[in-house]
Amino acid sequence: MTTETLAEVNGDSRTPARRINVTMAVFVGLSLLFGTYFALVVPLGWGPDETSQFSRAFQVANGGFAPERLPDSQGLPVYGGSVPQSAVDVLRFAGPPSSLAHPWDQLFNPGPGYATAIAEPLDGPRATIMFPNTSAYSPAPYLPAAAGVLLGQFFHLTVGQTWILMRLAQVVCYTGVAAVGLFAIRTSRFRWIALALALLPTAIYQSGVVSADAVTNAVAFTFLALIAKAVVLKSVALKSVVLKSVALKSVVLKSGVLKSGEAATKLRGWDGWVLYLCAVLLPLMKPTYVLLSLLLLVVPLAQLPPCRTLLRARWRRVAVMLTTLGVTLAAFIWWTVLSAGTTAAMGWMRSGKEMYMVRPGDQIGFVLEHPLTFLGIALRTFAQNDWTYVTSFFGQMGYALGRNLDTSAFGALCTAAVLILGLLYGERGRAGRARTTGMILVWMASFAAIFGTLYLTFAPVGSYIINGVQGRYFVPLALLLAAVVVQVVPARLPSSAAVLRRIDHTVFLLCAAALSIAAAKYAVLMFTTGHPI
Repeated sequence: MTTETLAEVNGDSRTPARRINVTMAVFVGLSLLFGTYFALVVPLGWGPDETSQFSRAFQVANGGFAPERLPDSQGLPVYGGSVPQSAVDVLRFAGPPSSLAHPWDQLFNPGPGYATAIAEPLDGPRATIMFPNTSAYSPAPYLPAAAGVLLGQFFHLTVGQTWILMRLAQVVCYTGVAAVGLFAIRTSRFRWIALALALLPTAIYQSGVVSADAVTNAVAFTFLALIAKAVVLKSVALKSVVLKSVALKSVVLKSGVLKSGEAATKLRGWDGWVLYLCAVLLPLMKPTYVLLSLLLLVVPLAQLPPCRTLLRARWRRVAVMLTTLGVTLAAFIWWTVLSAGTTAAMGWMRSGKEMYMVRPGDQIGFVLEHPLTFLGIALRTFAQNDWTYVTSFFGQMGYALGRNLDTSAFGALCTAAVLILGLLYGERGRAGRARTTGMILVWMASFAAIFGTLYLTFAPVGSYIINGVQGRYFVPLALLLAAVVVQVVPARLPSSAAVLRRIDHTVFLLCAAALSIAAAKYAVLMFTTGHPI
């Protein structure tokens, strides 16, 4: 079958190869460009908990895979490790200010101590510090940053040079891993929605600062893109396409590419094994993401890659899928047990008397004894912070003056416009009611796990609100929600090949505009004028 014929079936006059290359080039180009921008422009230590993230990555690079417990202090366990003293000084000399002398002052105004700290050699004097919040993470999401540390040590770089190298390694890793997921759904117009989510200013910013979330977002994105491909998407289904001639339909069927009524998007060998790999990695990125691995149960068996050492194809696929879930569960249990002690140390993230009120065991007892009270706490949390979650989801770029530094509303509207276009002009989903229900349940459970985990491990016992939740935590779940919405909202607008080409161009421009606006606002507030007070 010729590429022109397949393009006509897809409703696009361009060849698939050209369409694929443009979409992938746009993603890779924008991700590397703006990820590098943030890696170079964001002051060192200004990323979310970046000093703690740097410390954990440095620890992993030097063989500290398990959380390291230090001598207890003030009646609380302490977890941390040894890091360069100058890395600790970076935030002390140039952290986000608590106030500005004038509202028009720039946010970043470092003293001479900052320049001195970042110019110190990486192998200089060490300091033992605590970082209980990042000690709880497994080494998996820090591997790119740890590689940057090893390169810095090998070439005897300074702390500042190594810090930038760690950031750039994460930008490349995020782009490469997320590109695999985007490539897998290249034949579906759902790629517009996926492109917008992969290029969210929040996600690109996180890839440009030292953070466990950079690799986590990329792995979750690729896993969910493959789930959507296997369960929901159908870029071409002959029974729903009005072909121009019987001869054209005959050519398509005889080509072997499609069968009558069969969807074109289905897992091949390589993406099936990538799906399994991501499922195993998810609980090592964040333990709560073990729930996402349950989505393997909604994938049709015919889509899963078999193991050739067994007999019947159906049971081969069942065996491999169950083995993957078993390994995933084992990884979750292993790291949860290994890092269990860090939860008792989270009191260090609070101040005053609240330090001794973060007790996960007692908090579980409170929730079980007062379920209606806890329900009211959850409702109060949403009522008070729902709009904050929305704005920071579209573009949270660090902190300033005790609050989030978010993207402009115009940038958020650009991203929202792409999501709407993808919904109105994309294909209808093909998942059945049972599989759609399963996806909804997994999404709801994962959404609730974010709040539940923070309430148990970060909030004082009986706290009236669940604090610590930020919009960036929902970025990895966005693609799953989009896949569900595509399935449950059947309305689509009619489109021609010319319309689809215009939408393609519009999507690319809007994604670029969202990132450009976010980058411009960050530069203005950080280096030109102050944060609005």
